[in-house]
This record gives sequence, C-alpha cells and structure tokens, in this order.
Amino acid sequence: MNKIEITVLSARVLDALSGRGLKAKTVHEFERYGTRRIVKHCLGKGQILYSKETVQNFVWQERAKQESGTLPHYQWGITRRAAVYLDQMAEYGKIQDEPIRPWEAEHNPLFQAISCNPSNSMKVIDIICRTRDAVMQLELSDKTKTNYIYCGFGAILNFFISRGEESYSPETLALFVKTVQENFVNGAIQKASFQTMRKAAHWIEEYLSTGQVSQQKLRKYNFACAPPEFENLLSQYQLYMDNENYLKEGTRQFYLSSVRTFFRTMDILGIYHYAEITLPDVTRCLAKISETFPCGIFNLTGSMRSFARFMAEKHPELLDISPALVFSAAKRRSVYVGYTHEEAQKIFSAINRSSTMGMRDYAMIMLAYTTGLRGCDIVNLKFDSIDWDACELRLVQEKTNIPVSLPLDTKTGNAIADYILHARPKCKSEYIFLRVLRPYTKIGSMWTVIAKYAHIALGKDRKMNGPHAFRRGMGRQLLEANIPAPLICDILGHSSSVSLRQYTASSLEKLKVCAGTISAIPIAQEALL
Repeated sequence: MNKIEITVLSARVLDALSGRGLKAKTVHEFERYGTRRIVKHCLGKGQILYSKETVQNFVWQERAKQESGTLPHYQWGITRRAAVYLDQMAEYGKIQDEPIRPWEAEHNPLFQAISCNPSNSMKVIDIICRTRDAVMQLELSDKTKTNYIYCGFGAILNFFISRGEESYSPETLALFVKTVQENFVNGAIQKASFQTMRKAAHWIEEYLSTGQVSQQKLRKYNFACAPPEFENLLSQYQLYMDNENYLKEGTRQFYLSSVRTFFRTMDILGIYHYAEITLPDVTRCLAKISETFPCGIFNLTGSMRSFARFMAEKHPELLDISPALVFSAAKRRSVYVGYTHEEAQKIFSAINRSSTMGMRDYAMIMLAYTTGLRGCDIVNLKFDSIDWDACELRLVQEKTNIPVSLPLDTKTGNAIADYILHARPKCKSEYIFLRVLRPYTKIGSMWTVIAKYAHIALGKDRKMNGPHAFRRGMGRQLLEANIPAPLICDILGHSSSVSLRQYTASSLEKLKVCAGTISAIPIAQEALL
C-alpha cells in the first residue's frame, strides 16, 4: 500500500460515491459525519498521511460514545463505513461492492464461534457463551437471537469487564440486574432493553442451575414477595399442589397469588411469622383486603381454605385458620347476555380473512360460535382432537376434566382446514392454533382475540367480550328452543344442571316463565288480615 495523504484519500472516496449516482444530500452527509471527522482527527494527531491504525483508534473512540449514548447510532454507522471505504481505497484503489460485515460479528466475541473451556469453567465469558449456545437452540427468530446476544449477554459481559472481573459471580449478576432496573425506573434505558437484559441474566442463572434454558415468562420486575417464612410455606404449598395434581395449572397459580396477597397483608399488619397469627388476625386481614379488592374476596377465601387444608395436613402443630374461613363472602356478579346471532355476524365481518392472523382468528371464533367451547379448550385443541371422517371434536375439557364429543359442522371444519393448510406456521407443535410470530407456541388466551374484533364491530361499551359470550349465547338459545336440561349440560360439558342458572338469568323469555303470581294459590281470607 503506497503512502497517501488523508485529505487526498478522502476526496477520492467522495468522488467514488458520487460516481455511483448517489444523491448529493447522501454524499454530503457521508462527508459531514464520516470523512471530514476522520480527517480532522488524523490531522489533530499530526498524521498527514493515511494511517489505518489512527483511523481504527478513532472508530473505537466513536464506538464508545455510541454505546454510552452520547453519539447517535446513525452518525456512528457513517463514521465506520467511511473508515472501511478509506481502507479499501488505500488498499485497492476503489470501493468494493460487498456489504460491510456487521460490527458485532467482527468485534463482539459473543457473535463469534468461541471454543469454550471445559464445561466446569467458571470464567464469565465461558458461562455466557454456553448459555448463548443454549438460547440459539430455542425457536426464536434470528433478529431476536441477535438482540439477546448484543443487548442482553453483551451488556452482561461488558458489566463484568468494567468491574475487572473475569470469573462469574452471582452477586455481580444480581448487581447488574439491580442496576439496569434502576436505570429503567429512572428513564435512562427503554423498557425493551431492560426486559432483554433481565431475561439474559435469568437464562444464565437457569442454565447454571439446570443445564438448559426455557421460554417461560418472568415475574414482573416490581413483584413483591411475602416475608421469608411465609414464602417458605408458599413454596411447600406449591409443591403440595403439584404432587396432588388435582388442580389445573392456572388454578394453582391463582391460589398461590391469593395466599401471597394474604401474607403480604399480614406483613402490613405487623405479623411476620405464622406462629404469631390468631383467628381475629385472619378476620382483620381479610377485612383489610376487601377494602382494596371487594369483588375478589370471595375467590380469595376459597384459596385460603385450600391453604388451610394443606397446613392442617403438613403442619398440624401450627394454628388451624379454617374456623376463621367458615363464612361465605357475598358474590358480586353481574349477569351478562351472550352474543346474539346478529352480533356474532358483525364480529365475523370485522375479520380480515385474507391475512394469516385473520384466517386463524376466524377459525377459532367459528369454533366458539358453533360449539360453545370454552376459550381454554379452543387454544388447547390438538390435531388428534378432530376426527375428520366422522366430523367430530373429541376432547377432555380443561376446566372439568370431563370428556366431550361435539359435531363439527362443514363451515367450521373448512375454516380450520383452510388455516392449517395455508396460514399455520410450519412446525412440529401438536396444537392447532399457534402464534403468528416466533416462538410458534399455542395461543396464550383467546379473550384478546375475540375482544379485538368485538370492539370494532360492537363498540368498546359492550360488556363481556370474549369466548364465554359465545358460550352464553349458545346456552341461552338452547334454553329458548326448549332443549332438555340434561342435553344442554352434555353439549356445554357441564357436570351439574346448576350451572344452567346463569343462562336462565340471561334469557328474558325464561325469566318470564320463572316469574309467577300467587293467584293460583288458595288462601283463606283470615290469613290476609
């Protein structure tokens, strides 16, 4: 490479860019944020001739500014591209057409195939790389994986390096999470960046503990725990419910959340140990909770009864709080009318059935409309749940564990088949209805799917927008058609005819039947005096 003045080399690069037919504004910005700043830096260092080392030092200096937030990312990108073009012009006498390799792939060690030390190595770079390799096996998009490497694991690695620590330390990782959380609360970093860093830190802890990583959701960053002794009892209670296996996962999580609310309130009342609790304290605690959650106290007492049974069985030496839970909290429920046929048609008309998401949503909502299935059963529907030859749905209900068989009408079957053949992501999942974006897992909840279209079609003032509104509508229509109660229970998968009361309450026709007079009852005149 011949020696050449940096100003001359810069002019040649600008001429080459102009020769490519770029807009004058683009070339001007390249000169302003790229070559001009590099030339100024070199001349300030007394370097009249081009020096690759001097230019690269300036690039690293600008990179540090960009990472600290003092230099806009687009300006840094122009500076680096200018440095690459100067090197190419000095080396080959022209600018090459090949795309510039991403900075991370060239300089960030986490983007390189590093040969890790033995699996028992506790160097932070080795632990992060092993965790990174495990994350690469997850069903995530390439863009998401790159984001976790750079913004997540890269930030953790830089934090350790800034503290001069080469060996992994759980205390330092905890300090990192605490620091980024404070930065997020103070507005120094965005929520997305905080979530990425926190997730990466969790994956490192999970990998060191289990040797693998998962896609489970994390608790909210501001999650409040109960006092340590109560949290220990909650851990035992969770294990107890898991071993008994008589409750669904959602119910178990709800019970844990409710009991934790109870213990957090005990903490507010100044009670930190279970042995200090008295029956009046339980009543006082429930009364305080009802001030904040008046509509939820009924469900909370049910959760507490389950916990009281656990305590009586596993810790008989401690106080039995069940006598303080014998009352029945008043239910505060409103009677909501399900979707009518006309409302359902308006919802269907709001769906864009030409899109991937629309095809999926149309099939799911058709199922809710024609079968009355609960939302949890629709999102959990598997391929082996459909008998295409017999046109039947056969499944075990998520809520009641009761098997049910329902006819699958032609229109609904065609909607499901159309989604499977033309819109469903190509993956090995056993569930039919999947997320549109990676990871291609089953839908978490159907409520938001229906509510989105119901708000468009019926307005946001309409109450009870969700799959249960279709279920209510079907139950009401069956009642008004004088279908026998046992058959309605079979169709809706109810274990008791008592469950039909909510459908009777939403049917004006059946309420009129229930409302009688006393005219047909013989009463002596003296009884009225």
